[in-house]
Amino acid sequence: MSTNPHTEKAHQALSSLKELASTTDGWTFVQEKEGVKLYNKTVEGNPIPLVRGDIVVEGDQYTPQQLLAVCTFPGCRKIWDEKYDTSEIKQLYSRYESLFWTKLKTPWPISPRDIAGTSLRETSENGGYIVLTSVTDPQIPENSGVVRANLILSGWKVEKTSTGISIVYITQIDLAGSIPTSFLKTVQQQVPLCAGKVVKYIKDFGYPPICLDATVTFKKESFDHGKREYTVELDGEGEAKWSYSKQMYPGGVRVHVSGNGSVEVVNHEIILKGVNGPATVTITKS
Repeated sequence: MSTNPHTEKAHQALSSLKELASTTDGWTFVQEKEGVKLYNKTVEGNPIPLVRGDIVVEGDQYTPQQLLAVCTFPGCRKIWDEKYDTSEIKQLYSRYESLFWTKLKTPWPISPRDIAGTSLRETSENGGYIVLTSVTDPQIPENSGVVRANLILSGWKVEKTSTGISIVYITQIDLAGSIPTSFLKTVQQQVPLCAGKVVKYIKDFGYPPICLDATVTFKKESFDHGKREYTVELDGEGEAKWSYSKQMYPGGVRVHVSGNGSVEVVNHEIILKGVNGPATVTITKS
């Protein structure tokens, strides 16, 4: 795997996210809407405010990793984020670090916005973080007809608590170009509500397949919500294991391996062994 040339920026964004999400001190509480507590925060010398949504999922029916998967996969985001149009992973530096391009929807006559960014995930048993931030990269040149936005910071903190799982979603984005103030205000109010939409998604549909363990190299990973299809391209020698959601796949799963590797499905877990060289695994509804 190649090293991420933007790794320093990604790690800086991650430490900023950790600091911002660690407390509500210094944040202004705006209102509670659809079960999400909404906050904002102004940063000295920057006209763009940070916006934040906090929600707690009570009970133990989900794990932090299952919620993080819903936050991470673009295929899920298509459902929980109405501003999201399309995206593409341009390069996967590791299972947890990538270079991506994404396009956002805007109402006519505002030009659509796109973002070139790097993403970084950090997970532990009790939770994890996902952070996204804009970068300049020759693999993602600017396009005419689309305004390049600056995603200063966007990220999730998902953490197990004594009563359930807490989710914090923080974003600071400069949409660039000329934009009516009314639209900017709408965006600032809508974005943090995505924290509640992620919870609604997992309650309605479950979660996409999650890799629990792997000694092989991940080259590309995607999930198509409409088809309920998870695809991963692997390389190297070794094995991997996934868990899947009974709600997402009530009739069980069908697993297809192209390349070397044998698969067995036991108790909502998919175990892949004997990978040697390139292999593609596709998980679909049975």
